[in-house]
Amino acid sequence: MERKNIFRLIENERDRQDKLHPLPKLRKDDSAESEALYNIIYCNEFLAILVEELGEIARALQGEGDLKEELVHTASVCVRWLEQIK
Repeated sequence: MERKNIFRLIENERDRQDKLHPLPKLRKDDSAESEALYNIIYCNEFLAILVEELGEIARALQGEGDLKEELVHTASVCVRWLEQIK
């Protein structure tokens, strides 16, 4: 599969994620404490999602799902997480 097609699949999945699971709007000010809390909440959320996606990759490797689809989902979660890093 060509890289441009892989990135297109990831971008399409990112759009789908935003529609299905919008991120909570966190109130944030400029304090270091607020920044730390903001990052902890998002990091915990994304870590939980990422671990769940890795589990789906493991199941796909055992014949229970589409490996390519699960890899795209996992890559999309990583992209979404990167988008949230301030």
